[in-house]
Amino acid sequence: MKQKELLLKMNIQKLFKKYPFVIKIFEKFELKCNSCLFSKNVSLEDALQSSGLPATEIIEEIIKNIGDQLWIVKS
Repeated sequence: MKQKELLLKMNIQKLFKKYPFVIKIFEKFELKCNSCLFSKNVSLEDALQSSGLPATEIIEEIIKNIGDQLWIVKS
């Protein structure tokens, strides 16, 4: 649960920089935050709330991919 809360508060651009695969997840849901000038000042939570898209599904996919990425690095 803590991971989800931290992700929601994270700035979108910092999230993209730390986890570049998130850009692909956003593109899958047709979120264009990567190219949006306003995303410098927007948290993940703000972006998902304003999008009207399934926030829970998007967050779960990000968390799953972070877990997969950590597993690959540790192997």
